[in-house]
Amino acid sequence: MTLLNLPFDGQPHRYLVFHPKRLPDTLTFASNATTQTFESMASSRFFLSQNGSLLAKVVPDKFDRRQTPGKWLLRDYVEKRWLGQSDARKEFRCARILQRIGLQTPFYYGWGVSLDPANSNASLLLMERITDARLGGDAFKAMDEPARLHFIDRLCAEVASIARHGYAVRDLHHNNLMLREYVGQGVNERAGESSTLIWLDTHLRRLPRSPKARERALQRSLTAEKLGGEAYRQRAEQRLGELLVSFGG
Repeated sequence: MTLLNLPFDGQPHRYLVFHPKRLPDTLTFASNATTQTFESMASSRFFLSQNGSLLAKVVPDKFDRRQTPGKWLLRDYVEKRWLGQSDARKEFRCARILQRIGLQTPFYYGWGVSLDPANSNASLLLMERITDARLGGDAFKAMDEPARLHFIDRLCAEVASIARHGYAVRDLHHNNLMLREYVGQGVNERAGESSTLIWLDTHLRRLPRSPKARERALQRSLTAEKLGGEAYRQRAEQRLGELLVSFGG
């Protein structure tokens, strides 16, 4: 754990950073057109390091300190800051689970929390900025039909791996993934036989012990809206059932 003074658009804020790894001696963050693009697809705020290699993801408080002081104190200050229930800590822990399973995530430089009541962006996640991969949603739109089906199958194979370790993905959709394609390989080449899926912004929940309840929980994680349409949801449900038949659903 280390205490860092991090400037965001010129405004310094102090964070206690846990599990710091490979952090440069000095860090300065700013918002720009790139971070605005990220923010248009998420509820978090993003800032880019001066050298462009690190992303700072901050999550604002849910409640206003002045308008709803009681809820802010209990939920945003006590629960999230002092009891460790911040979004950054949860995402960091889930990423480590995915890494232990053998799945790909960005490199995480650490997660942090601000104990300053005046800082409404208390949750901080420091992560690698990936520049050699496409957002899953963009890649999926560019694929032809055979490549889309192969992409869904590959996604289900990784979801099945997560399930075998006792977890389900809370918010499963294409833009919580990136697809890294290699030189000479396009998105229509069976979604890239040797390409890599990279998991972003992934939050996991424990699966129930009961096979039937576990099956229902996995089915609920598959939605037509987030998988590109009902046909792809049905494909995912069928494929996931086949992959987990020996797992009891």
